[in-house]
Amino acid sequence: MIFALRRAGFAPTALKRMGFGIAISGLAWVAAGAIQLGIDGGDPVSIVWQMLPYALLTFGEVLVSATGLEFACSQAPPSMKGVIMSFWLLSVTFGNLWVLLTNATVRSPYVIDQIASTGLSENAFLMFFFAAFAFVAAFAFALYARRYPMQDYYR
Repeated sequence: MIFALRRAGFAPTALKRMGFGIAISGLAWVAAGAIQLGIDGGDPVSIVWQMLPYALLTFGEVLVSATGLEFACSQAPPSMKGVIMSFWLLSVTFGNLWVLLTNATVRSPYVIDQIASTGLSENAFLMFFFAAFAFVAAFAFALYARRYPMQDYYR
């Protein structure tokens, strides 16, 4: 796919691929939320439709993780590559803790009542919440990436 984009005159930099990966992950949450709405409404949902969010999330994850690790190593001087990798893993840990805290917060009676007033189930609400968060993160990432001063420490 990247080769086709390059042939069309669009050079997807590492930062653009990462931002695109975050946005695709947001689309995966939208798809999962839409499927959850169907399930909540009592409609039977084909397994084929249930595979769509997994495919989107996997594609987005590949664009973010693989590209991000390569980008982080290319931007760090040789003496800092281990430190960069530790910060990469630390950021993954913080992301996992954020998801854990978000899921725990939804279980409070006040939040459950607020979600119920929207007409969504807790699961559907969480999926759309994570989608919105992914889109905001992709936008913020894109704004920062536009001004990032590229380094060249690639071997």
